[in-house]
Amino acid sequence: MELPAKVLVYNQLLNLNATVGTLMAIRPEGFYELRLTSQGKLHTVLAPVASTAIVFADPEPEVLPEDLIER
Repeated sequence: MELPAKVLVYNQLLNLNATVGTLMAIRPEGFYELRLTSQGKLHTVLAPVASTAIVFADPEPEVLPEDLIER
């Protein structure tokens, strides 16, 4: 996983539901460091890992099942 990365953020406490943002770092103190836009301005947000779901915006590349790969 390379950072920074475009993500969708879900956090009930902050009322974030599929909010587009940028994951900058995962802090050892138990927080995601995110950059989110609010009221037209960019803000740094520290969201607790325990109550935040992060979904990477870019889908994973499709991988062929091993039995379909020619050897």
